[in-house]
Amino acid sequence: MEPKTKIKHEEIKEYLLNKINNKEILPFEAIESENELSKRFSVSRMTTRKVLDELAVMGILHREHGRGTFVSDRPKFKDLQSFSCFTEEANSKGLKVTTKVVHFHNDFATPLVASKLGITTSKKIWYTQRIRIIENKPYAYQDSAFLASIFGDCTKEILEGSIYYHLEHNQGVIFSFADQVIEACVADEKLAELLEVKIGDPLLKITLVSHLKDGKAFEYGSTYYRSDRFKMTQSSYRLQR
Repeated sequence: MEPKTKIKHEEIKEYLLNKINNKEILPFEAIESENELSKRFSVSRMTTRKVLDELAVMGILHREHGRGTFVSDRPKFKDLQSFSCFTEEANSKGLKVTTKVVHFHNDFATPLVASKLGITTSKKIWYTQRIRIIENKPYAYQDSAFLASIFGDCTKEILEGSIYYHLEHNQGVIFSFADQVIEACVADEKLAELLEVKIGDPLLKITLVSHLKDGKAFEYGSTYYRSDRFKMTQSSYRLQR
């Protein structure tokens, strides 16, 4: 792909993702046609088609033969700041966040991590375990694996702050979307001690795989939230018939 075409390719993708993220186009609604997008960005239909194909593979769009291209009913694209940049979200609500680093080390990818990130077990990974604390009380426990080639050097100081701030401002990482699995679980002996709850107390577990703008996975991990201190709000849309 030539440099100018590559830039246009990214412009089209960013344009569509922004419209979806800002709810200018809702689930089940059609996006602009290939012809309209090609005219808007002065590119060939082939370039536009490649962008739409990529977003379809990501699960953000789906195509219906003879009808057009639509936003998926459960689009994977999210603004990562809204659920991953814990520090900024808490600060926006006037809450003070501190972080206790439980452990971190660098090692090869385990078979599980390799399968989740789409890499081989020869790749190096930063494994991190942290407790996020709000108003001096444990709020969440995060157990994460980051691709070392994306993360760069890892220090206790970085982990005590916002990892996403470090990745964005120090590493130049551009985030795109994350796949999340949300489920209920109960605290075992380890989690009960870390989160200062009783063994068997209910927790909310969110497991995610985060992706870069080009679709490459760079993080796999789970966060365990105290159910008495955390709630999640999600918009739902009725299918228009």
